[in-house]
Amino acid sequence: MDTKLYMRYMMQYIKEAIDNSDGSNAGISGYLQDKKISGLLVQHREEKKRALTDAKQAFSEHRHWPIQIVLSQLGIDYKELVGGT
Repeated sequence: MDTKLYMRYMMQYIKEAIDNSDGSNAGISGYLQDKKISGLLVQHREEKKRALTDAKQAFSEHRHWPIQIVLSQLGIDYKELVGGT
């Protein structure tokens, strides 16, 4: 598995979830639970599926944690994800 692709897809899925939800852990978790990786010719299927599975698990198991802590557990900097300084 390519870890750079894995992290890129994880950041993409979480950013998408933040943008399309209320920004709470529950909202992010709900959005991620509805997201599917499908199709026969999906490139980087393993990395995409693993990234989505790990993001779903982190946000569903830690709904009561601040989002910055959940992201840090996944190896993502909140400021980098949302484009802050």
